[in-house]
Amino acid sequence: MDRVIFKNAASLLLIQAANFLLPLVTFPYLVRVLGPANFGLLAFAFAIVAYGVLLVDYGFNLSASKRVAEVRDDRAKVAQIFWSVSSAKALLGLLAFAAMIVASLAVPQLAEMRMVLLAATPMILGSLLFPGWLFQGLERMSVTSAFTIGSQALVVPLTFWLVRDAGDTWLAALIRACAPAVAGLASLTWLYRHRLVEWQPPCWADTRRALAEGWHIFISTAAISVYTTSNQVLLGFLCGPLQVGYYAAADRVRTAAQGVSSVLSNAVYPRVSALMYTDRPAALALVRKLMVIQGGATFFGGCALWLVAPSIVSLLMGPAFQPSVTVLRWMAFVPFIVSLSNVFGIQLMLPLGMTKAFGTILIGSAVFNLIALLPLAVVLGATGGAVAMLITETVVTIAMARYLWRRRSVMR
Repeated sequence: MDRVIFKNAASLLLIQAANFLLPLVTFPYLVRVLGPANFGLLAFAFAIVAYGVLLVDYGFNLSASKRVAEVRDDRAKVAQIFWSVSSAKALLGLLAFAAMIVASLAVPQLAEMRMVLLAATPMILGSLLFPGWLFQGLERMSVTSAFTIGSQALVVPLTFWLVRDAGDTWLAALIRACAPAVAGLASLTWLYRHRLVEWQPPCWADTRRALAEGWHIFISTAAISVYTTSNQVLLGFLCGPLQVGYYAAADRVRTAAQGVSSVLSNAVYPRVSALMYTDRPAALALVRKLMVIQGGATFFGGCALWLVAPSIVSLLMGPAFQPSVTVLRWMAFVPFIVSLSNVFGIQLMLPLGMTKAFGTILIGSAVFNLIALLPLAVVLGATGGAVAMLITETVVTIAMARYLWRRRSVMR
């Protein structure tokens, strides 16, 4: 791994640290001020809004960053990709905002929490504005880290200053949701001042091509959301906000533990994608190094997380969240399993053009998760959601490894 990859990994590590450490400052305060039920309501709202973010992202973080990585020395082509993807995201953003408004009016459970749900919708605007996929493809993640950390830092004082009791749940949602929008506006201003991207009027053909290229990845990421974000949504409908609160609090810790995997993956992916076209043996060697590093880190991290789960819950959440201990222990080794599936899927299947098989595996696993989650959630509540996640991630990893083994001749 060369200097550029390490620099990007360091930048992504800073982003991950900001996304974990800065919310961690307010996390103990919020769970105590809001309580399990209202904290669950907050998590429920963001889980719903995550569908809108998913639609706007549309897999561009992988498909568009891959295209930019391949032509990054050609400013005209980079500009063409930027404006075609931006216009596609704008169309998807309008659709997402409209869907959120209709859902808040039409679905009874969401109508009851309309104020909190609408307060969380600026998160979609942040996804629309922030060109993280461009910086990733250009391997300039230090820019991304600066804007992300700066916007997240604003959340801390505003939360302590404005959120005072359970009635301020909507305000907590608004403060958190506005941070990505601020980062998006700042990054676009930076692009304009540094003239990194030239203006090119987008045409419908380019926009349609961007949507077509991201389709399989979008379907795949949508499938992933069925057994990640959607677990909170289904728990909310089946069991109520209280169980969502227990689940979401544990999942916040699990997500932070999984940050090691996502940091290295995002930093290495553009390089692997480029090397697959020019030097496949070097690409495969880089993937093997990644597997050893992130696999080892997440395995030992999972062991530690299982052991200290009671202390983490007691320290960060308080006695009201005692049921989250069991949930967190079921989630402890999910980051390790995800690190393996990330290598098999993101670092190998996608750069090798196996997007259809990648999507098929994830869609099948999403269906499996729904079948498993419904009875588990009804019987075990939040713990059932964690069990379903662990089983499903294991199924995904095994399916990808099996597919690659059958196609091992392609990787020579």
